[in-house]
Amino acid sequence: MKRIKAILLSHPAIHGYLSDSRLKAFASLVSSAAVNLLYAVWEILCGIYYHSYWFVTLGGYYLLLLMMRWMLLRDMRGGGSLEEKKWKRYRACGVLLLLLNLILSGIVVLAVVGHQGSRYAGYLIYAMAAYTFSKIGVAIRNLHRYRALHDPILAASKAISFASALISMLSLEIAMLLQFGTDEAFFRTMTVSTGTGFCVILSATALYMILTAQRALRTQDSLK
Repeated sequence: MKRIKAILLSHPAIHGYLSDSRLKAFASLVSSAAVNLLYAVWEILCGIYYHSYWFVTLGGYYLLLLMMRWMLLRDMRGGGSLEEKKWKRYRACGVLLLLLNLILSGIVVLAVVGHQGSRYAGYLIYAMAAYTFSKIGVAIRNLHRYRALHDPILAASKAISFASALISMLSLEIAMLLQFGTDEAFFRTMTVSTGTGFCVILSATALYMILTAQRALRTQDSLK
């Protein structure tokens, strides 16, 4: 493995990509935005086909994630933007995460009231579980790593990935509860408990971003 890594790093383009956190973040944003678009279209089409507000609302969640990622991509493409502009964009993402939290609450309510959720055939649900757990692990790790770089745009991109991982985890839980046939009371208790916990976490993340941006902007104003 070390030999393979050394060979890869010897290539200028690969070495440049692996050593440039901003380039990696840009590539991650582009790929994530494409996935969000596919998810949003798929969920909305499922909602129309099955006449399910749950799927349509889930599609709206992914559309808002897509909008946030597109907003950050515009700034990253522009290169060396002003620090004040970066922090304003970071704050805007925090505000949008609060809106996202409202959509997440709606998804929980619709799942509980309508007993709806994604369903996976056969053993596919185990593959989705493995993917979801790895996704949330990477999201939590990157949330801390990119915050340490003190770049608001990179930190915001990872906060969005964290929000995406939360909805994936909630969708997985609902799918597993539906597939393994738990009783109604247990389904409601688990869905409401997990959904409430995720709403609190998302709200805390959003408020942290807004307050951090506010402090940074006040500092910027004092330096003028």
